[in-house]
Amino acid sequence: MARMFPTSDPSLPPYKSLIVQGDYHPSAPIHMCLSVPTGAKALLLSSARQALIRSLSEYNDEWLFTNSGTGNSHQSSSKVDIFYPPTPNHLVVLLSAFRTYKASDPVPLDAKATLESVPSLLVLHELSAYFLPINENKPTPMRLVLFDSQLDKLKLPVLRTLTVPVFDGEENGDETPRSESVAFVARKYFEWVGTFVRSDPETDSPPDGSGARRCTLTLHKQGSDFESDIVWRWSEVPKQTHSRCEKLVITFAW
Repeated sequence: MARMFPTSDPSLPPYKSLIVQGDYHPSAPIHMCLSVPTGAKALLLSSARQALIRSLSEYNDEWLFTNSGTGNSHQSSSKVDIFYPPTPNHLVVLLSAFRTYKASDPVPLDAKATLESVPSLLVLHELSAYFLPINENKPTPMRLVLFDSQLDKLKLPVLRTLTVPVFDGEENGDETPRSESVAFVARKYFEWVGTFVRSDPETDSPPDGSGARRCTLTLHKQGSDFESDIVWRWSEVPKQTHSRCEKLVITFAW
């Protein structure tokens, strides 16, 4: 089952597309990719390699710290391919260049863009950073996930449908380009919308001094009643669990 945490529970509801916004934990896209079923592949396209590595290092997910680079995670990590197109143009070219290998294909293939099989999951990571100052016979349909923590801050000129004047000579009105909320438009193209909210550990931490952050994920299916939303609540707790590392690791407490 698809998930955004190290454990199999909680798992996401069945989906074809999902947009994740808000202050999600940095390891969520990685856990999402690692959760694809046996025999399936996942693609992660991130706008910035160093930013992703830095955020993972600073967050220090306990499961990733313990299992990364070991035999325990070899099988699951081998199912994931990660690409870092540096600009929107590179992203478009990369997406158009992806293909699976066929021995009968006469066209020379780009080795880096040639995939072993059609992926079952495509994760797009932080696309707003480009624009803000920062089964064998029956292939499984690809699912799409967009992770973007700053989507609600992004405003861009959005094309409107042209209106035809009813009478000749009628004014078309104000045609000045306006910056519109990209999040409002993007949600219309996704089946589910997941919104993370995380408390500020400096101003809203528990009295026990643990430094835990209270977190909430609300999953809303487009077109459904908000009363049917799925809500998960947990805490991110910093702990000193490894003697070989002075840095605190983050554990998930449900």
